[in-house]
Amino acid sequence: MHVGFLFNCSMKRNPMRRLSPAVVNRVMLVDSVLRQFDSRVFYYSPKSIKSINEEVPGYMIEDNKFVRTRASIPLVNGNWTHSTRYLMEKGMGYRRFTEWAQAHQVGIYVPLAFSELVVNKYETYKLVRGFKTDLHPHTENYRHTLNQLKFFLDQGDLVFLKPFAGNKGDGIISVRRGSNGITVKFFKEGGQKKTVAKTAKGAFEFIKEVTGGAKRYVIQQGVDTMRHEGSVFDLRVVMLFDGKDWSWLHEVRYSPAGSDLSNVSQGGISLVTEELLYDMFGKEGGDRVLQKLHVESFGLAKYMDQLHPGELMELAFDFVLDKNESLRLVEVNTKPGLVSVGFERKYFEMKPEQQPLFERWVYPHTESLARFLQAKVDAL
Repeated sequence: MHVGFLFNCSMKRNPMRRLSPAVVNRVMLVDSVLRQFDSRVFYYSPKSIKSINEEVPGYMIEDNKFVRTRASIPLVNGNWTHSTRYLMEKGMGYRRFTEWAQAHQVGIYVPLAFSELVVNKYETYKLVRGFKTDLHPHTENYRHTLNQLKFFLDQGDLVFLKPFAGNKGDGIISVRRGSNGITVKFFKEGGQKKTVAKTAKGAFEFIKEVTGGAKRYVIQQGVDTMRHEGSVFDLRVVMLFDGKDWSWLHEVRYSPAGSDLSNVSQGGISLVTEELLYDMFGKEGGDRVLQKLHVESFGLAKYMDQLHPGELMELAFDFVLDKNESLRLVEVNTKPGLVSVGFERKYFEMKPEQQPLFERWVYPHTESLARFLQAKVDAL
């Protein structure tokens, strides 16, 4: 039984060299668990779906290698594709495929409709407000106007602009008012472009330059967060549903010095949640924060699951702590990278000291994904 794995797959380049460790680990470790149930991963791209009646090109895993093959579109598919709609339009067309998939009970998890909803950060903000009104910072679609930027700066000294459909922190802009003016930073591929403007108009002109003026962004009120030794951090929670129960994994993502972003792709590092919280608050205080995190994360996951009951196998929530130790949710992701070392290193290339990290985070994550997909196979 093939279980589909949708991703930005090329038949021209070797996936082992092209793909990040996070994707390689997903494919191979999910495949290894599915083999116990006589199922296999079939890895392919939505753009290859030219016709609903033909086999599509893709890959299967043999001896830790990607082997080219062709197969019919599987009835159960995990969706980790970025730009899914764009890729499908290059194939048979997004609307045609989604209508056909629905008519023939072809499962895609997370569902395309939910993924499209959450990738829109403004719609996510509205969705989260239905769960708890003050959990998510105020967010609007960015209209590329000076007055809107001024309004947000009047509400607080930190503002973020985020791409409508962002990825790994690329394209994020931070705007911070300080005693020396307004510092604007544009983050891209681990680097940053920076200016210090004397006025909001100067900051606006820099933003217009780096965004091209026409790109779709949201503007979000920044949170005056707690820091640890001068670094900002967030609490990344990955909620997992294995077909029976919800579980969670969590880590701290810790920014490099001088950065407003803690994304690993932007130079941040991953830390064990308890170690940082205990260092900041002591064990009792750290456990108190963890309990708050547990309540918000499980409550939010179950709230979102009501939109597509039993069909959300993973969700990632990025929380920050404000100066009052209250949790604020700043991001929701339906296609998160693997936690910690699984994002950085392929499991068959791990160093001995990384084994406990794989056992803590990576293996439970991929096993839960595999068990969810297998449960959908068993239900056919």
